[in-house]
Amino acid sequence: MDPLVIGAVLAASLLHASWHALVKSTADRLTALAGMNLVACVAAIGLVPFVGVPSAFVFLVIAASVVLHVGYKVGLAALYVRADLGQAYPMARGLTPVIATLLGFLTLGEWPRPSVLLGIGLVSAGLLALTRENVARRVSLRMLAVAALTGFCVAAYSVLDAYGIRISGDWFGFTVWLVLCDCALFLAYTFLVQGSAAVLAAWQERWGRVIVSGLFGIVSFGVFLWALGRAPVGGVTALRETSVLFAAVLGAAVLKEAATWLRYAAAVSVMAGIIAIAVFH
Repeated sequence: MDPLVIGAVLAASLLHASWHALVKSTADRLTALAGMNLVACVAAIGLVPFVGVPSAFVFLVIAASVVLHVGYKVGLAALYVRADLGQAYPMARGLTPVIATLLGFLTLGEWPRPSVLLGIGLVSAGLLALTRENVARRVSLRMLAVAALTGFCVAAYSVLDAYGIRISGDWFGFTVWLVLCDCALFLAYTFLVQGSAAVLAAWQERWGRVIVSGLFGIVSFGVFLWALGRAPVGGVTALRETSVLFAAVLGAAVLKEAATWLRYAAAVSVMAGIIAIAVFH
């Protein structure tokens, strides 16, 4: 894989874990996610005049991807209510490279090497370890189900976005329209569920956090889509999930979550599996 792609995706993964920490540290995670999306939506609107209009078929791909993006965000908000950042993030994201690699093979013909199985085994071991962590919040079957669904949404939209970028031939234009449609729909969903008055009041109270998380989110996602247009889906997605380790560290150091040796061992195992997938893909 191109060293430029590897370096860019690793940097984006730190930003990715950082905005997750900002969302997790907020009492209302759904509203916090919507605030991040507001910033991204405004940025996308400002860039629309500088990009072309995708074809009807590309818009269909974007529409399908938006459904998966919104599903991921709703699942993530629900997961953060039930688990610490250091638990929820590895569970949701650790499944992603495994599923993305499989979907990449089935839909894009990207054949993984047998050594990828090593990475899958390490990821699975890390996830299993997380379910046994002896902290106040045990991992329930419902939590695992939400994490699995969230991870599937990320994997599926990663493959779909890669496909959309490749058929459109313009990663930047595709990104602008995807972010605009995705964020607009999620904002509408949040206003419907939470009520406009409550959402606006929460944004006003935490406007600085809203702006920072939004900027982190749109930059990290933009780099991710740029990389999808230059390298295999499984490898790029796996590299992005090195943010699992960043999230474990941020959860303990910044959010003061209970940090056991098992949590760190699980995060390292997941990250080692992700790296193995990226290197040998």
